Amino acid sequence: MQRSKTPGLIHAQGLILTAVIGLLVAVPEASSRNFEEHEIKAAFLYSFAQFIKRVPKNPGGPTIPLNYCTVHEGPVENALKALIAARQAEGGTRRYTLLADWSDIEQCHFLFQGADSEKSDPVQLRPDESVITVGDSPGYVANGGIIEFQRQGARVKVYINLEIARAHGLKISSKLLKLATIYSPDDGEKVDD
Repeated sequence: MQRSKTPGLIHAQGLILTAVIGLLVAVPEASSRNFEEHEIKAAFLYSFAQFIKRVPKNPGGPTIPLNYCTVHEGPVENALKALIAARQAEGGTRRYTLLADWSDIEQCHFLFQGADSEKSDPVQLRPDESVITVGDSPGYVANGGIIEFQRQGARVKVYINLEIARAHGLKISSKLLKLATIYSPDDGEKVDD
């Protein structure tokens, strides 16, 4: 008897959703409650590392822990910090850094810029920087950010500016691309991939 294959979109969504739910459940006392929007965004942000690869600056050099940076502490940032701390207690190696300003961005792998921050416009990266910029302010990807969270009804949707990601040497898994909506800068619209 042959099994029927699960369509790619459902499979990709299932993998990412499983990763997000797994991360949320890993946080103490999380398994018995509903999750808030900021917790879901933090879990997505944390799980993106499984689906996005950066070009290493020093190939063959020592592996350094992933560093998640912010310039402001709000609900998403605090949920991310708690998630990283919970995973570190289990042996995880990811770090959270609150930046004073943009001058230290080279130490970051991910940079989250929340809409509730005064610095919510996407930081403009130099061509040699491969920081994964993520934000939740409207128009974040249209203004040069790589990933944008948007709330649509009861869901958090993910938008990706694939052109900017590729320009900075980022390789995004097809599993994440199938879940996301790809921003098209040519016509200023977001298109489903």
